[in-house]
Amino acid sequence: MKYGITLILYVVLQFVAFLLLLVGTPLDMFRKTKLTGYGTVKCITLWGVKENCASLDYDLTIYLFFSSCETRTALFRIAQSFAVISVLVYGAAFSLGFAMLFWCHFLRLVCLVLNVVGAITLCVVWAIVVTVFHRMDGPLCVSLRDFHFVFGTGFFFLVLAWCLDTLNIIILLLPCTVSATTDNEKTEPPTAQE
Repeated sequence: MKYGITLILYVVLQFVAFLLLLVGTPLDMFRKTKLTGYGTVKCITLWGVKENCASLDYDLTIYLFFSSCETRTALFRIAQSFAVISVLVYGAAFSLGFAMLFWCHFLRLVCLVLNVVGAITLCVVWAIVVTVFHRMDGPLCVSLRDFHFVFGTGFFFLVLAWCLDTLNIIILLLPCTVSATTDNEKTEPPTAQE
């Protein structure tokens, strides 16, 4: 079976996007630029806050840290849910894309649908992160930008994974992702007129 270069490119890009999403989801969405001493929050993830960004442990959950900001905690719950959905969808798209390489060319449309769903769910996640960064949710909930936070590594991984997913949607829409001939088809020799 001949593999189309675009089909191989799709599988490789989907694997990289899946890894970026898997690694980026638990990493910091926001990182503090100005440190004000011991005991200050340096990193905010989707699930909690940390004093040491390299640590695997959270010092506070996101709900305790933003306990006076009901809108913000609701947004983080939505982002958490959509991040988990995105990981599952990206993993399924990679698995089915890999299967499409070897025997199931009809999975192309399924992969296309999964990529569109993945692009939408991941867009919701990073749009919420951007909203929380810029928006003030009341007198006790100042925007994170005003507290000298910047976007963290995890946020950039999510955006990069989303960009790769969008590129994969374009690749799947190209007509050359399905091989032109199959093993059962025989090519006819040229006639005398050709």
